[in-house]
Amino acid sequence: MIFKPKLMKTKSLLLAVLFFAFVAQAYSQVQTGTLKIFSELNGISVYLDESKQENFQEINKIPVGTHYVRIMNNEGAKVYGQVVTIIKDQVTTILLESKNAVQPQEKPVNQVVEKPVENKNVIQDQTKTGTVKIFSELTGIVVYLDENKQGEDIRQINGVPAGSHYLKVLKDGVSVFGELVTVTENSVTSILVKNDGKVAEKIMDSKVKEREEYGNTKVDVILSSNAVTQTTGKSTMFPGYYGYYGYSKSNSVTSQVSDFKIIQGGVKEIGDVSLATLAGNQDILKRNAADNARTLKMINIGTPLFLGCLLVGGTVFADMLVKKPFLHKVGTTAPNWEIGVATGCILGGIVGYAMVMGSDKTHPAHYYQVDNAAKDAQEYNKKLKEKLGLPETYDMNK
Repeated sequence: MIFKPKLMKTKSLLLAVLFFAFVAQAYSQVQTGTLKIFSELNGISVYLDESKQENFQEINKIPVGTHYVRIMNNEGAKVYGQVVTIIKDQVTTILLESKNAVQPQEKPVNQVVEKPVENKNVIQDQTKTGTVKIFSELTGIVVYLDENKQGEDIRQINGVPAGSHYLKVLKDGVSVFGELVTVTENSVTSILVKNDGKVAEKIMDSKVKEREEYGNTKVDVILSSNAVTQTTGKSTMFPGYYGYYGYSKSNSVTSQVSDFKIIQGGVKEIGDVSLATLAGNQDILKRNAADNARTLKMINIGTPLFLGCLLVGGTVFADMLVKKPFLHKVGTTAPNWEIGVATGCILGGIVGYAMVMGSDKTHPAHYYQVDNAAKDAQEYNKKLKEKLGLPETYDMNK
């Protein structure tokens, strides 16, 4: 019986601790807010009080008070690190713009605290909506609202919950607009996306691979001029020296010969047929195909003719030159038929050899005139820019 007061005292203390713990837990559950992060950067990692957040676009039930938010880019570098304040039943919004990735100092980033909403479990009141109207000087844009794709060339978004939203506009995969916009109930929020020099520069800076491929594939036609000297007549004087003896009846004429080269990628010289293939010039391709057929025909005729004459003529000549001939009687002169065959083989061999050696001369030095070559090169480069998504004016002033 002497231990009963102590036991009752212990039970009372335990109940009090449990009661205060329950009250503290219930109080802490009520005292929470929400953190929402919008980012123009891809592949970021968000840490709240050094705890990594998987769904950083909306972090709910954060205890009120101050918390440290750290954001790392996909290369592991810190692009944001600030202490933020979480307010009860309110949404704290952080906008991380792409310019912060270039200079990853700990600069303040837009932080917006929204007004309380009736439903504490959502960010905006879904029953109160407004409209976002977009005026864009660019075409082919892709619009995102709170990282949700709205479509291409969207000009108006209806039924947007009242509150702050992150509106992002992409052009050719590059963010050209990204800001927090405030939507008011039953009103229109207007946004203007300008097409200024910075937008074009930003788009071009992002097309590193496309610009590199264009530089390695584009075609240029370059004019060239050479001095050619032709000398006629006779001279007994050694070139470059004067003397008292000898004579000179030579006449030298120097002329400028103009030509052009087709260069691909700035370093590689290609032929007319290669340019015609790139530009799809069927007329030149047909002319080249006809010349190839003529060349093949000359080779197919000249090669057997030359080899046949060489074989037959060699046999006849051997019979005519050896002491013991095998085609006519020993001690007699070569008959007329051998002489005729030998002569015919000589002539046939010459013709066959000439056909084979002259087969490569069926192709002209150029299928193109310089103006037509420049025109095809320009058309090819234009299509190449369209394929790579580069503006038509790119590289024109270089």
